Amino acid sequence: MMRPDGFLAALRAAGLMLDAVVADGRLRRVRAEGDGSGQRSGWYVLHAGLPQAGAYGNWKTGFNESWCEVGSEALSEADRAMMREAVVRAQRQLQAERAQRQAVARRQARERWQRASAAAPDHPYLMAKGVGAHGLRQLDGLLLVPLRDAQGRLWSLQTIAADGSKRFLAGGRKRGLYYAVGRTISDVVCIAEGYATAASIHEATGHPTAVAFDAGNLEPVACALRAKFPTAVIVVCADDDAATAARLGINPGVANAQRAADAVGGVVAMPPRPSHEANS
Repeated sequence: MMRPDGFLAALRAAGLMLDAVVADGRLRRVRAEGDGSGQRSGWYVLHAGLPQAGAYGNWKTGFNESWCEVGSEALSEADRAMMREAVVRAQRQLQAERAQRQAVARRQARERWQRASAAAPDHPYLMAKGVGAHGLRQLDGLLLVPLRDAQGRLWSLQTIAADGSKRFLAGGRKRGLYYAVGRTISDVVCIAEGYATAASIHEATGHPTAVAFDAGNLEPVACALRAKFPTAVIVVCADDDAATAARLGINPGVANAQRAADAVGGVVAMPPRPSHEANS
């Protein structure tokens, strides 16, 4: 009986969460690190026979890799072709599943947005952050922040509760989407991670500011805005994750902001640190 321990170890090292693998040539979905309840972003396919070979990846991150128990040089050309086809087949299936989930989320977003009313200026979250609603809507006590593409098409929603907890529609698209706070044409366009930060920047500067929703989406949003505003100065307003930097040695807010600015010839702006930190 074959023991695909090496393949299982490779899957676990890539962040896939499972206790055993099945070598039957079928595409199988599994949980991956960072998945929410009910999500299965990971996938693998393992073929029976000798030498054993398979492929695996994560549809959410786009990662994929091939594996062979004794090295790819041991595979025949037919085996290598079979592995390439397995990866292509997995990618096609995952893309189709993602498109289906995004379509469902898009319908839900449109329905909820249409039912919602203008956000109350005294919503607890807005009051706590000291910012205005700037076109947000409200439904059942939740603020609705739309995720739109550069053409203004609605794809998904972020909800913000009174206590500040945030959720996205399950399966909804996010990459490259944003919410524009302030729609005045300007020579300067700002980007921030969260709604409250973006609203504060717009209210303080008057510049239109895009909500990118998280650090990993700063670069895709910056690229979308550069295509739309080829001559604008793009200012990426970084979240200063100083506590994370002190603990892990990396500041994801600043690093992602710099990457986004570099991609579009923009600049990075950071909030001032307390004087004792700035001088340390």
